[in-house]
Amino acid sequence: MKTLKQLIILFFILAMSMHAVSAQIAIDSFSADTVQPGEEVELTIRLENVGDDDINNIIVSLDLTELPFAPIEYSSEQIIEEIQEKEDETVSFRLQALVDAESKTYKIPVTISYENTTKSSLVSIEVSTEASIEVYAESSDLLMQNEQGKVIIKVINTGLTQIKLLQMNLKDSSDYEILSSSSAYIGDIDIGDFETEEFTIIPLKKSTELEVEIEYRDANNKIFTEKLELPLTVYTEEQAVELGLSQENHTFTWILSLLLIIVLCLVFFRRKRKKENVY
Repeated sequence: MKTLKQLIILFFILAMSMHAVSAQIAIDSFSADTVQPGEEVELTIRLENVGDDDINNIIVSLDLTELPFAPIEYSSEQIIEEIQEKEDETVSFRLQALVDAESKTYKIPVTISYENTTKSSLVSIEVSTEASIEVYAESSDLLMQNEQGKVIIKVINTGLTQIKLLQMNLKDSSDYEILSSSSAYIGDIDIGDFETEEFTIIPLKKSTELEVEIEYRDANNKIFTEKLELPLTVYTEEQAVELGLSQENHTFTWILSLLLIIVLCLVFFRRKRKKENVY
């Protein structure tokens, strides 16, 4: 009797095990468009019954706890009434990427529960935003035409993605002569932050524009190249004096005056010697 009872228990255990093996739900595929911060996206997951039995009441839930997504219209959990053997069903979630979501690919944990069985898997959604920068040219001192001066180029990250590996090149131009190095590596610029780089030039024209080429990457390593023309405020010597920005250069006047004094002194001493010789 005892042996028969043990055989019956073993039979039920085997039967349950066989049923558990034959009842299997797997994620066959998933899809979601790339989304920008603040926008909505539909995540579609296709589930397949790879077992030999029909399965009822399948619960599919997303864990968004640590992720910058929020469910829209429905919760982050949905129920499929039945998936027949060797068949598949699709479940969709409407999500919104939060406005502060950083640009990168997010892995979303998915839990599938059915008939006392729980399985975990991962799907993903890519958040991407256009990199955006603003570039200005400033001068740390008064820029005078045909005189050496320093210019500062300021780069501001105005987008919602980090700027990476930024390289700046000041191109040759007939508007100015470059005295310093024409290229500079700036590196990374965080969101809302800025970096500056200084160059030494001689402006050759009153209307001077810096020709600058900038290359950088966004958080997803997409490469951007921009060619910019940045206007500079350059003064002639006369304009600077008229506006009170510079004192007039009296060097030449002083030299002439000094020479005149020397000449007058020489004339005076020669005449004095002649008079002394007469007497």
